Amino acid sequence: MRIPLNAPGMTSLHKAGLAGLYMTLEALTRDQRLISGLEWHLEPTSVTFDWKEERLKEAFRDLISASFWLDQGFIRLTGLEISGQPKPDQKHHLYNALLHSFLQFGPHRPTDSKRTLTYEVDERTYSIKDFAPVKSFRHQKAEKDFVDTNGKFKMDVETSSWLYPGGSQRHVVHAATKVTERVEKALALLYAPVGVFYYAIRSRYRGRKARLAMIVPEVSDLQTYSEIRQAFAQQGVLELTASSASDAALRMLVSIEANKAVNELTNYLGESFMCRVVTFGIVSWNEKQKTRTYTRSIHGGSLPGLDDYRKASAIFKNRWQKVDAKMDRKGKIIEPERYFVKTYSARELIAENVAQKKPWYQDLTTFMSQKETRNQLLFEREELHQMVEKAFLDDSERIFIRVCHESWRRRMGKLGERATKEGANFQSLVRRESERLRTSLARSKNAETLRETVVDFWARAGTNQELQREGLAKLLPLFNENNWRKARDLALLALISYQPQSDEEKEALSEAPQVEEEETDE
Repeated sequence: MRIPLNAPGMTSLHKAGLAGLYMTLEALTRDQRLISGLEWHLEPTSVTFDWKEERLKEAFRDLISASFWLDQGFIRLTGLEISGQPKPDQKHHLYNALLHSFLQFGPHRPTDSKRTLTYEVDERTYSIKDFAPVKSFRHQKAEKDFVDTNGKFKMDVETSSWLYPGGSQRHVVHAATKVTERVEKALALLYAPVGVFYYAIRSRYRGRKARLAMIVPEVSDLQTYSEIRQAFAQQGVLELTASSASDAALRMLVSIEANKAVNELTNYLGESFMCRVVTFGIVSWNEKQKTRTYTRSIHGGSLPGLDDYRKASAIFKNRWQKVDAKMDRKGKIIEPERYFVKTYSARELIAENVAQKKPWYQDLTTFMSQKETRNQLLFEREELHQMVEKAFLDDSERIFIRVCHESWRRRMGKLGERATKEGANFQSLVRRESERLRTSLARSKNAETLRETVVDFWARAGTNQELQREGLAKLLPLFNENNWRKARDLALLALISYQPQSDEEKEALSEAPQVEEEETDE
């Protein structure tokens, strides 16, 4: 049995699965784990098996047993452990990824009673409130799908979601609508969970509709791809958490570029990097299942804004979010202190734009119209200011932002004078004016209303030295019918990236601490 990488009908998932099979056999070879009745030969573009007919059934069973197994309720994949055994957070990440994708259907991975599980990662306590240990999973029982009662391989294997997410029978009463694959290609799909990449998603914009991103790169060399995949298998939950599907794919590409251990492999995925990203999440019409909610193809070599994303990746780094311990009325701890990974909404916006070849700040108005993303962006003020300073902006865009910053500074100065004169609360005046300006910009639906809003904003601030220095002529093109949406996004970007010039401004522009908990599927 020979499975070529570029055989007819091999999709990107088939190829990633063949890479997973290659990695598994590579791990067995390294550990000198022989399987009676089976020999294999690995090449950069194919995998070849020599099955002894009289022991085919037993050999296939032994291969499956050596490839897929369980450890205290966690799923273990031998192909991902060439470089060593996984740490607790890596096991949890794989467990969560598989239960959201290949094994999202309950009967495919029956679980034991739920319990709270905690472990240490980066000297921080990570807690799983409702960990349900897996008792078995579908891949361990693949023998019945591949081998018939006579101990020979079936010609075709029925393909359902545990082999190919989304590949299920279209109409229950019509057997002809079942999806099937030749046994060789089905064997490649069996190892797809090993070959693909997984990123946990924490998106404030998409919410629970996006919980996991599965990345399926185009594979052209099994040996090289295996080395890259092994390098990522050593990353922890902090590195393997993203804010969106696009963020996951770009995060993966930037990580490859930055990883000195695989630096010589950058050319393999760099300019020619192509992948398919699929997100899984929960939708209102099916609360119990994890549904494919979003797909996108990304070609790394054709993204003009990739350098801006590299800057964003360095500025908006994932960080640990602390959740304080909970106590009862008597002061007894009922839930210990714990941590989870927190992402940035700004990076989500930037990644989505870069992936679609748009300016990195485009459609900020939409993000600012949603309360949760708006509140989070306000907490990211300092990082957004760094992004404005370092990322690409043409002359007119940069001048426009500086003029808006100057106008906002002067407007707050006038509000301060008013607060002193009338005995009013400066903080309340600033927040009220900021919200008025934001809503006015959001309600500007054409070039005319936007011009009115921006001119009113500048006029209320008084003399603007930036505007006098640069001249209005440079900014007029931003207010025409083709560019007014860009000007609206830039005005909002200026508003949320403004850096306070005094302690009073800093206090006025700061929001109350946002209470955030780690999301669960319950």
